[in-house]
Amino acid sequence: EVATGAVTTLAGSGTRGSADGVGGAAQFRNPLGVAVSADGSDLLVCTSDSLRQVCVSAPPPPPTFAPIVVPPSTLVADLGKTCGDASLPEGKVTFIVGDDEERYEHVSKCVLCVRSVFFRTMFGIGMKERDAAEITVPKTDLASFTAFIDYLCTDQLDL
Repeated sequence: EVATGAVTTLAGSGTRGSADGVGGAAQFRNPLGVAVSADGSDLLVCTSDSLRQVCVSAPPPPPTFAPIVVPPSTLVADLGKTCGDASLPEGKVTFIVGDDEERYEHVSKCVLCVRSVFFRTMFGIGMKERDAAEITVPKTDLASFTAFIDYLCTDQLDL
């Protein structure tokens, strides 16, 4: 503090050396010049043989991501919808997945329709996939697509 003459140590322990570290864990040998970043989080320290950037305080922890929230199971109620609904498609479908064209075979169209509005639309209103035995799913990988279909068919999510 210029007005009071008080000195604040931002980095360095007073022990001569060249160890990198946060705050007091850093060591310097013959510092010739110091500059502080605009936000006060870093120092640039010039010595006779180097220019080092030193973190004044520990960086913030990496951001955390919200957990995946799996809604309550509706599998039993959804499977109950498969009885007596003549509009539901019959048969199974094979998905050809990703650039490698990996196959995920023998998936019930009926179950997909009662579990997903997307598949109900695809198989129910005359889209080209309605009567298809194979459907291509580009730009995804088999593991992700399998996890999605398995969730629809079992209400289990294994990542």
